[in-house]
Amino acid sequence: TSQPNGENVAMVCHFSHVIFTTSALHNVVRNTMKRATVLSILWLALLSTPALSFAPSSRVLSQSVSSARGATLAMAPDDVQQQEGEGLTIYGHPGTRSPMVNWACYELGLNKVAAGDLSKNPHPFGQIPCFADGNAKDPTIVFESGAILIYLVQNYATNTDLTDAQKASIISWVTWANASLDPICFLETPDGKVYDTGLREVNNKRIAQLEALLQKQDGVLVPSAGFSIADVAVASYLLYVAQFFPKVVDHLKSTWPNIANYMKEAASRPAYAQAFGPDLQEYLVEKLSEVPDASAKKIFGMF
Repeated sequence: TSQPNGENVAMVCHFSHVIFTTSALHNVVRNTMKRATVLSILWLALLSTPALSFAPSSRVLSQSVSSARGATLAMAPDDVQQQEGEGLTIYGHPGTRSPMVNWACYELGLNKVAAGDLSKNPHPFGQIPCFADGNAKDPTIVFESGAILIYLVQNYATNTDLTDAQKASIISWVTWANASLDPICFLETPDGKVYDTGLREVNNKRIAQLEALLQKQDGVLVPSAGFSIADVAVASYLLYVAQFFPKVVDHLKSTWPNIANYMKEAASRPAYAQAFGPDLQEYLVEKLSEVPDASAKKIFGMF
């Protein structure tokens, strides 16, 4: 099992100083160097991650842009307002799916959540995220990110006036995200290493149907419920792809514009910034909003 101690990911980046002598090149560099730095870090991190780090319940998505650019751990210190074992506790790390759980908590107004001591992680396989609800003597333990989201919907969506039918729809979408969308977003070798994303495909029937639904349903998955935990689950995977395969974003905007806009709107939410970090939010919203620069692409094609 992977352990979130930072040793799974090796990120070594070195950038040479290049002097450009023309104003045209200077303008291109000014618009591209910021993203070049971030994306180089992401690619080195992704390629150096061990295969075991991509186990279904704890796929390590590297230290992502959020941690690479100084974001907080699973819960920001200001939000850890109670002691571990006295209420809700998340055992997690920003390099895994843990922030997805944090995002769901924030969307439900659950701000008083403790960041668990990973040496006491109750997950039976020592993986993360893991969620504990209740006192330390007899807590309810939930693991697997999808199962945690479903538990939150069933037990903590009481203030949202969701009907049983709406909850059933949300739970269905959470399950679909884990069982069907995840394998599309992250293509793996037989030994479990992520090598590409299936979102490059133009004839993927499931993604085409998702595009059509988002257009029909005003950009949410359960229209009668508004933005819900269903959207947290689905948007999280899509936004992970935007982090680690950024060149796919232009393809999404041209081929699946409703999905691209859905991703942008989801990343723009305050709760997303709380969970994943404001730097990552800024990066993704900018990436999903920008119009491709043809001149920059010609000179700096790798970016």
